[in-house]
Amino acid sequence: MVEWIGAGILGYLLGSIPTGVIVARLARGVDVREHGSGHTGGLNVSRAAGLWAGVLTGVVDLLLGMGAVVAAALWTNDPWAAVLAGVMAIIGHNWSVFIRFGGGIGLTTLAGSLFGLHPLVALEAGVVVVILWFVLVGLLHVHRARSTIFVMLTVGPLLWAFGAPLPTIALGTLGGLVVALKTLPDWNRIYS
Repeated sequence: MVEWIGAGILGYLLGSIPTGVIVARLARGVDVREHGSGHTGGLNVSRAAGLWAGVLTGVVDLLLGMGAVVAAALWTNDPWAAVLAGVMAIIGHNWSVFIRFGGGIGLTTLAGSLFGLHPLVALEAGVVVVILWFVLVGLLHVHRARSTIFVMLTVGPLLWAFGAPLPTIALGTLGGLVVALKTLPDWNRIYS
């Protein structure tokens, strides 16, 4: 039980590192939360501080999600503790204690967490998720946030379809729900 609590705290604290806020300040001296969507993820950082700042933010957020899962798995030797660490990293990214419980959407942190637990299946499902999102937005003209919510609800079933083990399916399902929940306020956002 102590290991599970530790894994959850570790995941939350790693996910809570406000990469986007730090990178945007260093790159351009701006607070990313005052630009675009107000989210702290790579896409909004690229709007506020440039493409390379956005890419760096995305890569670090991915590595933080992966690091939480890998560290918990190595420490506890329990895939379910790793699942907890991954979900908590996504929660930490979305509601960071370091920036008054603001944050990003959690997409790259979810991807990193899944890569940390089961890389090949995460990659396969990730490709399908990206294609599905682009079909919804690009071809069918579905609103971006609504498309994100929909595809996040498919992560768990896609992992199952690709033969992922139960802990990976659980992480994808729970992590996808957290991302969908954080995306709900953007349901009617007007994008320029």
